[in-house]
Amino acid sequence: MLALALLPAGRVEAATLGPPADGQPAPAPAAAAKPADVEVDEHVAQGHRLYQLGRYQEAIAEYRRAYELRAEPQFLFQIAESYRQLGASEQALFYYDRYLAGAPTGADRDTAEERVTELESLRARPPSPTTPGLVGTPGPGPTEGAKKQPKPLWRRWWLWTAIGVAVAAGATAAALSGRSETPVPSTALGNKGFF
Repeated sequence: MLALALLPAGRVEAATLGPPADGQPAPAPAAAAKPADVEVDEHVAQGHRLYQLGRYQEAIAEYRRAYELRAEPQFLFQIAESYRQLGASEQALFYYDRYLAGAPTGADRDTAEERVTELESLRARPPSPTTPGLVGTPGPGPTEGAKKQPKPLWRRWWLWTAIGVAVAAGATAAALSGRSETPVPSTALGNKGFF
């Protein structure tokens, strides 16, 4: 009796009647059709967990897997939200547009339209220069105060070239000074040097 209570209302009749009278096989039980739904639910739940943890790239992957299994516009909205959190405005706009096209009466339609308006206004406005470390404070323009910093001495090519020439000259001088030009003393074997 508990098994009948768990079946959806449309399936109760098929489950209680047994096989059809015309000799065709009985319809597959509801549990056989559910593995894809269970997998979709797992991907969505994992995507929500990752989103809450701030791991947006991984959340996007989970929402995409869920959308591949079941093309619901709500997954597009979740993907767009994740991209927005990452700061990827172009990708977020793409998925918001796809969501709005796929769900004309979606629950998050108002939110999606607001986000699209917000992202498009950010895209249209040129980024303002800011001072590093101070958010929202204007910094000097590209020509104002943008003096080119001199390279440190150790990063200049001519210094290392001069050092290389000096080392090579020193090695050559050491090799030449190590030669002895003194005659080899004569021995019973002759005037030959053996080393």
